[in-house]
Amino acid sequence: MMSEVSPPSELDAADLDGYYDKFYVHDLGEIRHHLQRLAGERCALTVRAEGSDHSMATMLLRVDEASLWIDVPSSRKLLDDWMGAHLLRIEGSIDRAALRFSAGPAWLDSFEDKPALRLSLPARMLYLQRREFMRREPPSGTLVCHLRLPDGGHEVRASIRDIGGGGLAIVATRAEATFKTGDVLEGCRIELPDIGEVEVNLQIRHVLTRGHIGYDAAQAGCEFVGLTPAAQRKLFRYLMQLDRDQLARRRGLE
Repeated sequence: MMSEVSPPSELDAADLDGYYDKFYVHDLGEIRHHLQRLAGERCALTVRAEGSDHSMATMLLRVDEASLWIDVPSSRKLLDDWMGAHLLRIEGSIDRAALRFSAGPAWLDSFEDKPALRLSLPARMLYLQRREFMRREPPSGTLVCHLRLPDGGHEVRASIRDIGGGGLAIVATRAEATFKTGDVLEGCRIELPDIGEVEVNLQIRHVLTRGHIGYDAAQAGCEFVGLTPAAQRKLFRYLMQLDRDQLARRRGLE
């Protein structure tokens, strides 16, 4: 049985009025292929009952022609919630692609003589590759990265100018940080509003130095290196949250 994790944002990017329609997979064979890859590489999934804000990590155990099996949660109450829900919201990632789908209802079955939940294969799946994570600009001052610099490992607080699934742009004063193309900054921390902290490794791809009134600022374009599935899921949820907020603002101006 799997242990609990922090609940994800309640914002469901799959419901953005067709905003992500072009990234949905509808072919059952392709959906089965992605699920089989998740099961084969034992990738973790995050599961949430429809209408609930409580999620848990689990494992995809098996996929056949029409069904999938996932590990049962450790909590009896959560198991009852999952079995009582019309749909389960499920997300995971593999090879720098985020996957998200809904399936259900679930019923209690077994896998290798142990309890497991069985669900029918989903009718569609959101499959978002890393190159499709366009850069977003967060509201000014809302997103911060704590950089661990290679020269002694001291920490610098930098602003994030834009962010996407593949990397980000950071800005710091030249007095605080000297960026060098090719350097890898390990153990950097990003504070994602309403989601939590995520740790990433950043490789500096390019550096831009420009003068500002009163001080000099340096901007570095960075690529995520060795992004863990857990970090990728958090970043995915944050990017979806930015899209949801942007759509709400656009509607407010109409």
